[in-house]
Amino acid sequence: MIILRFIEANFERVLLAVILFALVAILAAQVVFRYVIGSPLVWSEELARYLLVWCTFIGVSLAVREGRHISVDILPVLVGPRGVWFFGVLALLGSAVFFALTVWYAVPLTMRIAKIGQASPGLGIPMWTVYAAVPVGLSLALLRCGQVLWKISRGAPLPGADEILDKAATLTSKEAAAK
Repeated sequence: MIILRFIEANFERVLLAVILFALVAILAAQVVFRYVIGSPLVWSEELARYLLVWCTFIGVSLAVREGRHISVDILPVLVGPRGVWFFGVLALLGSAVFFALTVWYAVPLTMRIAKIGQASPGLGIPMWTVYAAVPVGLSLALLRCGQVLWKISRGAPLPGADEILDKAATLTSKEAAAK
C-alpha cells in the first residue's frame, strides 16, 4: 500500500525527472559532439523534440494534480473563498471535458498513424509513439481531474486555492491601506 501511495503521489514527477534528465544528457552530448569532436549527432535534436512533447503532456497531468495551471483569477479574488471554490471546480470540470474530447479524437489519430507505419526521419522510430503523448498525457490529466474532484467532494481543499486567497488578502489589505 505504501508503494501505491508513493506512485500515486510521485508518478508524474519521477517520469518528468527521467525525461528531463535524458533531454539534458542528449542535448549536452550534442553540444560536445558538435563543438568538441566536430561531428554532430544527427538524431539528437529529433529525439529531444519528441521527449519535450512527452514532457509537455505529462506535465499537464502534474499541473492538474497540483492546481498549477495558468489562470485568470480576477473573479475568484473579487468574490472570495466561495468564488475560489466555485471557479476552481468549474475550471476542473471544463478541463475534464476538454481532456476527454481531445483523448477521444487523439486515439483514432494515433491508431491511424500506427496503421500507416510512418517513421520519424532521423531516428526511424514509429511516429505513433510521438503522437501517443497526447492521449496518454491527457488521459492522465483526465484521471487527475477526476481524482481532484473526488477529493474536493470529500472535503479536501482545492489545489492552488491558497495562493488565490493570498492574492485576495493582499488586494484587500492594499485597498484598506489606500483608504
